[in-house]
Amino acid sequence: METGTTMSADGTEISWSRQGSGSPLILVHSVATSRVATPQPALPGALAEHFTVFTYDRRGTGKSSDNGAYTVEREFDDLLAIMNLAEEPADVYGFSSGATLALLASIGGVPIRRLALLEPPLNPATDPDFVTRSEAQRLLDQNVADARDWFHREIVGIPAEILAQFPPPNAEDLHNTRTIVHELTFLPGTNPERFANVLVPTLLLASDHTADELLEAAQQLEQAIPDSTLKVLPGEWHGVDDHTLTTEIAKFLGS
Repeated sequence: METGTTMSADGTEISWSRQGSGSPLILVHSVATSRVATPQPALPGALAEHFTVFTYDRRGTGKSSDNGAYTVEREFDDLLAIMNLAEEPADVYGFSSGATLALLASIGGVPIRRLALLEPPLNPATDPDFVTRSEAQRLLDQNVADARDWFHREIVGIPAEILAQFPPPNAEDLHNTRTIVHELTFLPGTNPERFANVLVPTLLLASDHTADELLEAAQQLEQAIPDSTLKVLPGEWHGVDDHTLTTEIAKFLGS
């Protein structure tokens, strides 16, 4: 595995890893996680059997820095900086809010070749939810662990029985948690119709045991995105095993 850093357009240093061989595939992780602290730690290695896999720490997480006030366009620049490392057209896999971010990047001008997305959440609110974002920042300023628990319960909606299985957050988890305000900035306004201008081939993936609203979002996106296919796979709440994901992604991307 090769690791390094690259510079985003605003001077933010983005930390990345590369492994495998074949056509380039960039992974965009979910909220408040990083390459190390991720709910899919073995997936990059599984995909590296088929692709040259790039993973990176989104700004403010892991070893990546975070410069200045947040805008989602800066995350587009970060993705583009990783894409430039590939030196050829790249596909993108995104999970959860990372999948929604990849959709936004596609309509925002990032030259993604194809998209494979596992359960992108949508938030059709027409205006940014400043109240929720302010509450998140207030909780972060008081106690990061409490803010993380609040975000999991109240915003993500993780069922109590699943949340009870989570280990206590470590220092990396708490560091990454400070970026929850990023998702609370770009998710409001993500209704299905907004993505009708996604013109690249798109594979939408969902678990057959996921939350109703996540499955509904995937179904709505399949209707909205012209060149899209939805596959509902055996899985659990907001998750599908690495082997099944790798098989479907490799089939879709032709590897």
